[in-house]
Amino acid sequence: MTDDDDVLTADGIRHLLYRRDVALARHRAAFARSLGATDVELRALIHLAEQGELAPSAVADLLDLSSGGTTALIQRLERAGHVTRSPHPSDRRSTLVRLTGRTAERLEAAESPPYRGLAAVAAALTGPERRAVSEILTRLASVTEELEASRRRRAEPRDEALKRPVPSLWA
Repeated sequence: MTDDDDVLTADGIRHLLYRRDVALARHRAAFARSLGATDVELRALIHLAEQGELAPSAVADLLDLSSGGTTALIQRLERAGHVTRSPHPSDRRSTLVRLTGRTAERLEAAESPPYRGLAAVAAALTGPERRAVSEILTRLASVTEELEASRRRRAEPRDEALKRPVPSLWA
């Protein structure tokens, strides 16, 4: 966008989001390397930092992994000292996964510079600007979430055999 652009277009928003995504991906890749973690492992750690604790099934859903893949992921993170597991308080068949204190501190330190930059930008906005930015970001998040939900619905297996009536021995 140039200085004389007085209207923010969809292409302009896409380009700005692309710039942010690239910068954030580079930041997170460097941090993942410092932890000795893969991208998927780092995404799991970020979800745990945001949510506090999660059942393995929730981790699987957030990362779009199989239960076996999630189990292996959690075991790797546990061996590396990034997470702990404890019994689920209401489901004896499940556990809860949470970050270790050290990994939580490292994530906080890594996320702190981008967050401080975000806080500075937000603090400089006027009330009406904050409301406008909040509205557009909420709408963009909703559109993106709905696209992902639609993709997941389309990807669900559809077994046509289950829709046919079961033949009866007496019919």
